[in-house]
Amino acid sequence: MEPSSKRLNLERANNSESINVGDFSKTVETDDGMSSTDSCRNPKCNHVLEHKHKIFLSHSGAQKDFVEQLCIDLEGCDRYPFFDKRQCSLPIVEEFPKRIFDAIRQCQVGVVILSEDFFMKTKWPMLELVAMVKEMNMDREFGCKIIPVFYSISLEEYCDPKSHGRWIKQWETWAKYDKRINIEEWKNALRVLRRINSVIKNQGRNEVKCRKEIVEAISHLVLPEIRWDDSHVGRLSLCKVITQKNYEKQHDSKADVRVVGLYGMGGIGKTTACKALCNDLVIQFKGRVCYIEFGSMSKVESLKEMLRRLTKTNHDILGQLNDEGQCLDLLKRHIDQERPVFLCLDNISDKPEFIRHATTYLKLGFAKGSVILVTARSLGELMCLNSNLHQSNCIIMPELEESEARTLFLNHAFSNKHAAAEVNNRPDLISSCVQRCYYLKGDGTFHYHPLALQVLGELLGCVGYDSRLWEEHLQKIDMFSAELSGNDHPVFSILRTSYDSLSPEVQMLFMDITLFVPSPDCYNVDWNLYDWLCMVHGLRVDEIIRQLAYLNKNSLVDISEFGGRLSRIGVHDLWREFSVAEAKVGKLRDQRWVYLAKACPELGENSPSGRCWENLKRMCFINDGLMSLDELNLDFFCNVTVLKLDGELSLLDRAIDLGGLKNLKSLEVKNSCNRKLPDLSKLTSLRVACFRGNDKVDTITGLNSKLTNLRILNLAGCRSLRSVPGVNELIALEELNLSGCDRLEKLPSLGKLVNLRRLDIFNCDSMIRHLKTIDDLIYLEEVRAEYKKRKRFRHSHGRRRTLTTLVAPDGFSTGGFQRHLQYM
Repeated sequence: MEPSSKRLNLERANNSESINVGDFSKTVETDDGMSSTDSCRNPKCNHVLEHKHKIFLSHSGAQKDFVEQLCIDLEGCDRYPFFDKRQCSLPIVEEFPKRIFDAIRQCQVGVVILSEDFFMKTKWPMLELVAMVKEMNMDREFGCKIIPVFYSISLEEYCDPKSHGRWIKQWETWAKYDKRINIEEWKNALRVLRRINSVIKNQGRNEVKCRKEIVEAISHLVLPEIRWDDSHVGRLSLCKVITQKNYEKQHDSKADVRVVGLYGMGGIGKTTACKALCNDLVIQFKGRVCYIEFGSMSKVESLKEMLRRLTKTNHDILGQLNDEGQCLDLLKRHIDQERPVFLCLDNISDKPEFIRHATTYLKLGFAKGSVILVTARSLGELMCLNSNLHQSNCIIMPELEESEARTLFLNHAFSNKHAAAEVNNRPDLISSCVQRCYYLKGDGTFHYHPLALQVLGELLGCVGYDSRLWEEHLQKIDMFSAELSGNDHPVFSILRTSYDSLSPEVQMLFMDITLFVPSPDCYNVDWNLYDWLCMVHGLRVDEIIRQLAYLNKNSLVDISEFGGRLSRIGVHDLWREFSVAEAKVGKLRDQRWVYLAKACPELGENSPSGRCWENLKRMCFINDGLMSLDELNLDFFCNVTVLKLDGELSLLDRAIDLGGLKNLKSLEVKNSCNRKLPDLSKLTSLRVACFRGNDKVDTITGLNSKLTNLRILNLAGCRSLRSVPGVNELIALEELNLSGCDRLEKLPSLGKLVNLRRLDIFNCDSMIRHLKTIDDLIYLEEVRAEYKKRKRFRHSHGRRRTLTTLVAPDGFSTGGFQRHLQYM
């Protein structure tokens, strides 16, 4: 008697079921009178096949032990066959004939374990084989692929006409009692198997090796059930770069396991790259690929996932494990020392627990040839793995090519290819969209940001494609407008993880770098950013360097090297936009900074009565944001230490009164067409004042001896300026920049400015004509001057000892100064 339940039931139900063996796809009559076709095609079907059953295992009862182990091997590689011993394949009380035929219709591979019993014991194995042949013939390219396995019968015995005669004789006997059996179709099935390259278990061949050969064959034909959607990824260039690094590492004879690092800012596609590589390498590594995302699962869950993906551990056992030690011990004992694996450890950081976990995984002792890909947001975080990962094996995330960026955008804008085809007639419109996601990186280069492409694509996809609507929408839309900015913005939510991990002090430093630091041209050519940061933060240079190094390590800023003079720090455009959103007016009682590009009446309306905003330290008003100053009493912001004004101050209804900013240290006013600058007389804490480029300004007021902290005064480019009264009273002044003030005819005597180290008078022809001497400035270290005609400065050899640099045009007479000439 056939031990398989399906075969027992078939024989017993033979009289109550009418099965058209010749054309099973048409109709199956059951004993309840229902007529059913493929459950995937018939909405009236009362059962649903699991989509994961893409492999059908056909056998006679005598080979059930071999087939059961083959099923386990396939499940270990994420291939889940339809097997009659599994309840997920043949649930109790289900109508098994329909389910079997439905499974054959949807399967991609049919494995037939051939033996004498297969052809002689019952008719059911041949029913399955004929069904597979019909599916194969229906679609030669995508139909069912059949893998014959000559298990307990040799190929010679199978091809022997005597064997065929014996089998056919038995079939004819069955056909006498069942007119539905089509002998010619059964004969044809035999001929089909002869034409197919097969797996042969020769006498004495190890069953394990035979199953391994079958699994490898299936792995090339059937992708693992658990895959990640990477249809929108430009995988070719992406995987090529990463694979090349793996190839280079492979030639390191000392490394049995190759560890490769991948880093880049949040949202740039590292996780998608990992999943795409898992999909692409699943065949090469025979299904032994595993993806672990740090922070999304516990260590126990991670270890269980690795057991599930990389070992043959029975999946039923995994559900019983809840101890880290048990999982780790089981993993170490079950790792195959002969079969390499591909393991992705995604999104590690410098958190101690993450480093411990990653180090544990890297030391598990995988087989030679295994590859471990580790990703992080910065190179510094990868280097926390110390000796387990060398810097030479780390690569920055490969960038999208323009064609890949277009594909990614269209994938998110349209749900299907037919809809996307409509917009192909407007390549200029697609380019306009894609270029909006082309951002400046911290190193000065540009790239297409994958997450931004997704956000814009989904946003326009909701509008529905209409070229006119899209053009109108693109004119109005701002990727970071009010309705999209803040914590809920899908781009910023990725960046926020890194930002929130910073201490409040480092957050302030980061915001200064992105929004509030003076423009480089506010200082002299070789200005030192360290000086400004130390001044506004009240820290030593070594402390500032330490905090900057932390930001650099976590990829929030880009600094090639530390030490010496620092004039510029690279910041990605998206980080700047994030900072703008972070500095929008919110809970002012807690807010530490305000950055306004549009008028915000709430800022004035929420001003407290009788006290100031204690936490507010930085303020910046640009463009229309300057209009907020009309309604603002700056006395309420007395703790602000940095103020930037960039725009047309003449549009304000009243003059700006800065007198209430008692603690202001840094003031920058740009692009104003006012003739008069704000009064500085009460800003006794002021250290840096920059008014560069205000070419309508003809006067400056408030310079007096009370400004005892003012170190830098920059009036460069104020072309209409005729005088700077009071500048001679600024006894603490160290740098004075008057370049481009070509209407400035004279200066008060600067003899009192004993601290002045640098004087810039480029393009100040009128003043230089009347400048008799700079000899009073005995501590001056640098003069930058340019004059169309030759000019000799008088000097005293006996008193001057400190002038080291005089920047002047060729032919400019410098007398006997001790100097180093730089010709412009």
